[in-house]
Amino acid sequence: GLASRCGARGRAGIAALLARVAKALDRRHTRAARAFVTQAFGAELTELRREELVLAAWRHLFQLTLDDARFNAVVIGPQLLEHFEVVMCAEARAALAAREGVMVVGPHVGMWEAVPAVCVALGFKPLYVVSRPPHNRPLSRHAQRVREARGYRVMHRHGAVETMTKVAQAGGSIGLMLDQRAHGKTVIAPFFGRPAHCERAVAVLLRRLRMPVVFVACYRTATPFRYRAEFTSVIRPEQFAHASPEVIAAAVNRELERLIRAAPEQYFWLHDRYRNAPELSAGAGEP
Repeated sequence: GLASRCGARGRAGIAALLARVAKALDRRHTRAARAFVTQAFGAELTELRREELVLAAWRHLFQLTLDDARFNAVVIGPQLLEHFEVVMCAEARAALAAREGVMVVGPHVGMWEAVPAVCVALGFKPLYVVSRPPHNRPLSRHAQRVREARGYRVMHRHGAVETMTKVAQAGGSIGLMLDQRAHGKTVIAPFFGRPAHCERAVAVLLRRLRMPVVFVACYRTATPFRYRAEFTSVIRPEQFAHASPEVIAAAVNRELERLIRAAPEQYFWLHDRYRNAPELSAGAGEP
């Protein structure tokens, strides 16, 4: 909270310093980031570019944390949408105009903590966001209070499928970030070309409840507390009416990859995305 009040240049300097320290000391997450970046960009990636992206991931994490501590005070209010350049595809506009419940899906890229706030301001509401809270209880309560002050409700990831089903049946919208390793009953689908554990819930809601998926990312710009929110595409239920959960997960992952590649310096590469993932079975993930 104190560091977040240092102004834009001060926050950037603190984030850059902490990034270099973390990259050097936290070798486990740094190794995970190197492996993840290499998987995503393959032969086109030079060693110099790889290290730039790893350092950028650390820097972005600290920058986002500091900005998020000031977000409610600076952005939340009647002028919220003035802080966003909103780019919305025709399909997303149609889903918004229909006032139907949707799944708003995105990756941990850019200012991901701002995505639910701008979605609510645009009219995707009521919105319930699935989140895994911090293990520290006071911090968890603080995070929930700060997030729900932005106009949406937070749902615990544990038992979320049942809760999401009730929300969908009542006409509400659901926010999900699906680029990290899933737990529990998962499906295996390629993410940047490598098998990974993915959430099954999207297939359940898409097929059983016929709930469309709207893809979105919110990127930071050069101006502090100014963002570009891009609603890039929509998956309609009829497109995958008879598809397997694996095929649906693969289609979701392809859209997430596009959003990440648009701003790789603003992505959370530090996550060990492929841990414990088995080999991809023949034909899995093919449409």
